[in-house]
Amino acid sequence: MLALECSEDRKKLEDLLAPSFPESMRVYGSVFFINRGNPLNMEVLVDSWPEFKTVICKKRPMEMPDDTNFYTNVYLVFTKDPENLRDMLLTTEVINWNQCLQIEGLQHCIDNVITSIAGSKGLQVEREQDLLYVRDIHLGVCEKSPNVNLKEKCSAQTSSHLKARDAQLAFQCCPLTDAEAELVNTFWINGGNQTSLKIVYQCIEHLPTLCMRDPDGKPITWCVMDHTSEIRMGYTLPEYPGRGLFTNLLTSFFVLLQEQQDDFPFHFITGKYNVQVQSVARKVDLWNVPSGFFQWTCRPQDRGQPN
Repeated sequence: MLALECSEDRKKLEDLLAPSFPESMRVYGSVFFINRGNPLNMEVLVDSWPEFKTVICKKRPMEMPDDTNFYTNVYLVFTKDPENLRDMLLTTEVINWNQCLQIEGLQHCIDNVITSIAGSKGLQVEREQDLLYVRDIHLGVCEKSPNVNLKEKCSAQTSSHLKARDAQLAFQCCPLTDAEAELVNTFWINGGNQTSLKIVYQCIEHLPTLCMRDPDGKPITWCVMDHTSEIRMGYTLPEYPGRGLFTNLLTSFFVLLQEQQDDFPFHFITGKYNVQVQSVARKVDLWNVPSGFFQWTCRPQDRGQPN
C-alpha cells in the first residue's frame, strides 16, 4: 500500500471520502486530524492513488512497539471493494499480524474478509458490534431515525431542568487539563491502567475536550474526543444523577465543534444494551446508523487477554 505523505494528496483524500459517509467516517475522522497537525502521529495508506478502493489509517510504526498494546495497535479500515481489501491484507505487510491488534470499521461487508484472514493466520478473533450515531448531515443514504428530538427542544428542556435542580451551583464549562487525565482514566470503561492513561493524556493535550466544573473547579461531567473524531470518553460523577448534565454538556460541545467547522465529523458509539447513553445520543440530535460500528480484536494464540 502507498503512504500518503503529501498534504495536498491527503486533503484530496479527505474530500473524496466525504461522499461515502457514514461508512467512511471513522477513517475520515483520522484523516481530518492528520491534515490538521497530525497530533497523534498517524499515517494513512491507500491501495493506489489518485484512484483508490481501500484506505487504512494507523499509528506510525514507531508508535506501535509493544506487541500487546491494544490501545496503539489499531487499524481503521474503509473500502469500496471488499475483495480489494482482501488482496491488500494478503499481499502487503500493512498489518502486523504478529501483534495483538484491533481492526475497526463501519462496514459489515468486510467482516468475512477480516475474520477469514485472521483465522488463516492462526489468530484468535473476537468481533464486537456497537451502535453508531452521527449528525444528520453525515447520514448519506441511510434512513433517519424517527425517534430523534430536535436539538433546540433538547437544549431548552435541559437548561430548564438545570435551573430547577442546580440553581444553587455555578457550573462552568471549559476544556479539561492534563492534570485531570487520571480522573478521566479512572472512569473510562476501557481505561483504568497505565497504558490507557497515556492515551487519555494524548487526547486531552491534543484533541477537543469539554467538562463541566463544580464551584470548586472539579470536573463533574466530561467528554473527550479521540483521533477518529469519536466522542469517546464521557462520564458524569455518580453524585450528580438524573440532572441532564451530560446531555447539556454534549450539546455545548457540539456547538463549539461546529463553530470550528460547520461539518466537523464528530460521531458517537455506544453498546447495543446501553439504553441510557442511546437516549442521550437521541436527545442531542444524533441519528442511529443501521450498519453500526465493528471492531475485530485479534491476538496470536499464545497471547493473553487485553489489559
